[in-house]
Amino acid sequence: MKSPSLIALSHWTAALVSALLALWLFWFAAAQQIQSLYQLHYSAIQQMLASDLTGDTKILTRQLSSSFDLPYLKVSQLDGVVLHEQSNPMPSYTFSAWMLTQFDRPIAPASVKDKAHNLQVEFLPQLSEQLGTLELFSLFLFFGPLLLGVLPYYLQPDRPKKLKALPPHPIEAAVQQAPTVVQPLQPQTTTSGTDYLLELALYDQLTSLPNRQQFVRYYEQQLKAANAVHQSVFVLVRCHSLAQINHKQGYLAGDLYIKEMADLLKQLPQLSDESPLFRLNNTDFCVLFPQMTTEQMEELVLQLQQNFDSYQQQKQLDSVALTGLVQVAQGKPLGELLAMADTALGLAKTKQSKVTKQTNLWYLFTDAQEQTAESSFSTKNWRTLIDDVLQGQRLSLLAQPIQPLNKTSKTYSELLVRFRSNEDQLLPTALFLDMAQKLDKLIEIEQMIVEQALALVANHPGQSFGLNLSAHSVQDEAFISYLERRLLKESDLTPRLVFEISEWGLQQNLKLSKRLIDMLHQCGSRVTVEKFGAGITSFKFFRDLKPDFVKMDGSYTRQIEEDKNNQYFVRLMVDLAHRIGVAVFAENVETAAEKQMLESLLIDGIQGYFLSKPAPLE
Repeated sequence: MKSPSLIALSHWTAALVSALLALWLFWFAAAQQIQSLYQLHYSAIQQMLASDLTGDTKILTRQLSSSFDLPYLKVSQLDGVVLHEQSNPMPSYTFSAWMLTQFDRPIAPASVKDKAHNLQVEFLPQLSEQLGTLELFSLFLFFGPLLLGVLPYYLQPDRPKKLKALPPHPIEAAVQQAPTVVQPLQPQTTTSGTDYLLELALYDQLTSLPNRQQFVRYYEQQLKAANAVHQSVFVLVRCHSLAQINHKQGYLAGDLYIKEMADLLKQLPQLSDESPLFRLNNTDFCVLFPQMTTEQMEELVLQLQQNFDSYQQQKQLDSVALTGLVQVAQGKPLGELLAMADTALGLAKTKQSKVTKQTNLWYLFTDAQEQTAESSFSTKNWRTLIDDVLQGQRLSLLAQPIQPLNKTSKTYSELLVRFRSNEDQLLPTALFLDMAQKLDKLIEIEQMIVEQALALVANHPGQSFGLNLSAHSVQDEAFISYLERRLLKESDLTPRLVFEISEWGLQQNLKLSKRLIDMLHQCGSRVTVEKFGAGITSFKFFRDLKPDFVKMDGSYTRQIEEDKNNQYFVRLMVDLAHRIGVAVFAENVETAAEKQMLESLLIDGIQGYFLSKPAPLE
């Protein structure tokens, strides 16, 4: 029989080993978390360097300082010449620093090099809060298993006389407790692989909301319940600024925007267990209210718009979200309900484009709507309507010229398309094209536009015309092949054709975009990159693609005579574009002051309502 002293020693030894093991497991996970934080900063800074168009170190430094909380930041040239350096003292955490060093994760500045700009950025993330939390957890992890391992021995009442069965081995207890302490640093860790897979399948990882699959199951249950969807209201919120934020500020900012929008919607008092919030896809959130009065619906819409307006002002965005509401008197198939909601969003977007000072608008779509000029385009009729336009070739082309601002500038007239129903009613262009894409009809529509444009060019010799290609069509290889065949067949017309493609559309597939532009040039046509400056593309992108013109995004034109930042940016873009032989146009010119300022910035051509509105060609 072992002596009590040997038993005590074995308890102490086991407890100490348990404490050290738990501490090791904890710091292993912590080191991985610190490495992830470094990598997150590294990727974001690398993206900012790659997207920098100005080459101005002061602007880059201000962007870095405002975007990140960095105790240490140093910007230098690759040859070692220091351009900027700042250092703020960070509290000393000796134990944390020593532990991270043991796991080959020392707290030291990281370096990002960009050969294209001859720059090197050295930075140190702000780790004070993390390191303080790690040291506090370390104390609990070390002394917790130590006490749990030793106390059972000393709490035995007849310990000196009689040996009792040992408690569960303290190493096992420590290992079981370690995940609960490490888990705050690794929220993706779960105790069960099955539960983790189930969470991935049914919940959105960014917002923690139930996803589309959950909504489908929920809606099926509502349909089966008696009168569950009688007089129901379905609300679909679309965060339509996501693409703009992703391209202007990066994907991290886009994720933050979606998460904050989810938090904003979660605060709605109308939500309940019967009416939970779902995230349907990247941009859409939805909620179904099985029973809601008109007064309650008006209160909900007012609150949504107030919340969105407040968030828009806080974040300085052009717009935040659109809301589509569907009020139905009886249960509907899910597909039809979603289509109606999508139509409501399209009508809200159309209404917003007509109202210059109002944003974050909403639209209510009901079963009982009268067939007015706008509401008659219900979703169930869209396919028939689009087929009817295709069959009857019911479209017209209007022309809006680009006025040259110097004698050497070569400009053209942009062709704008309008669609009409068989009752000769003008259809909302943006909504029509959106629905055509959703119904897989957009390529047919674009081919019809190309045919009409070729006929128009043939009837107006000596004039050049610009034709818009959608982001969807320029990434469709079948459409590109069709376009090449038609241009080769009409080789006498192609020198007078300019194809306008948005910057965002070209970015989707750079390899295919370069092939498209090369093909258009080989056929004799020219290319304009429109909405230039709306994204964060580097100028190397345009140098490689070699377009003939760029058209500045309209946001830079509005009141440019009062905006020094826009003046500086436009002048810089004009200078860079001229260096590589690209002409620069400005659109949405609506005042004489804007025209005068753009002339002083050496813009090659301007377009807008101040000069002429889109009109049919004689």
